[in-house]
Amino acid sequence: MATIKHLAIIPDGNRRWAKAKGLAPWQGHIKASKNIPEIIKEAFTIGINSVTIWGGSYDNLTKRTPEEIGVLDRVYSLLTARFLKSKDVKDGKVRLKVLGEWKKLLRAKTKQDLIRAENTTKKNGPYNLTLLIGYNGDREMVEAINKLIKAGSKVNEEDIKRALWTKDLPPVDLIIRTGGEPHLSAGFMMWDVRYSQLYFTEKFWPDFGAEDLKEAVNYYEGRERRLGR
Repeated sequence: MATIKHLAIIPDGNRRWAKAKGLAPWQGHIKASKNIPEIIKEAFTIGINSVTIWGGSYDNLTKRTPEEIGVLDRVYSLLTARFLKSKDVKDGKVRLKVLGEWKKLLRAKTKQDLIRAENTTKKNGPYNLTLLIGYNGDREMVEAINKLIKAGSKVNEEDIKRALWTKDLPPVDLIIRTGGEPHLSAGFMMWDVRYSQLYFTEKFWPDFGAEDLKEAVNYYEGRERRLGR
């Protein structure tokens, strides 16, 4: 079983996957959504209790074409419907949380679907699935700092954590980024990834499967984590 407690995934390369196949960019997002349940299931099966998936940044949902943003919006609803039908959810094993500025950006139906999924699963456990939608880590940090300034007291590390959107999540052990771009973006979970191991793969997210996840986990298990020591 994996020793990873918290896995974060940046599922990159959907549009490049579509372009390589002569498809419209939004078709990459539709294809990408279909392997997410498989990856989540595999992660829980091998003992990872918390999985966070970056479903779209604030910039993704404000700067791309209306057509592409509309497809992303519908994909979130489809994912939610599949999630609620899964056996682990019906058995009360998985809780869903959605973090970010999605309530400002998504259509009413999608917001209702996500809120319903959160409410339906809020007492579930021991597994936790977090979707980051309309999420930029730099925007999260600015909001947290403003909260702390308003509070007006001396700040420690625990105060910062409690002010973040991700306050209920443990530190990230492993970040997987697909798509061959070896970097982080938009201050991704900057407080929670201080000691994370990074795993980059050339595969685009639509081609990433359960065996690829196992390979990434094996990479992590073979590394020595010093955590500053």
